[in-house]
Amino acid sequence: MSAIDLLSCYALMPMNTDHLHEVELIERLSYSNPWPRDSFTHEIEENGFSHPRVAVTTDDAREVAGYCISWIVFETLQIQNVAVHPRHRRRGLARHLLLRAIEDCRLNSVIAAQLEVRASNVSAQKLYQTLGFRVVGERKKYYSRPREDAVLLQKRLR
Repeated sequence: MSAIDLLSCYALMPMNTDHLHEVELIERLSYSNPWPRDSFTHEIEENGFSHPRVAVTTDDAREVAGYCISWIVFETLQIQNVAVHPRHRRRGLARHLLLRAIEDCRLNSVIAAQLEVRASNVSAQKLYQTLGFRVVGERKKYYSRPREDAVLLQKRLR
């Protein structure tokens, strides 16, 4: 899907509590150890570092197709969580959400973006690497259900 088609199919906006039912569904469909609802509520209502964003379809259904939660902490953008509903995968939506998070933080004094990803999630690692992220380390036994190492990726922004 071209960037123009993508922009006409999805609108990016701040996540709010009205989105949580659909966000929870996507989270459960995407991860073996999903975030609970109260974690998303915390990101929306209480975490001043957090920038939760959803991609909503522009058709009449106006359904949440994906989301990205990122934190800006001093000079670092930390990607916390990205997921796309299975019906909307392989269209470039995760890339679009990540690029928006990176673009938003360029207005601040952010110099690097970083994230962790499961060692077995090769497709996500390839996506991040096409966006300029590079492997800078690993976190042993970082994930649970199942227990797995994380690959630490970072992208210099300045």
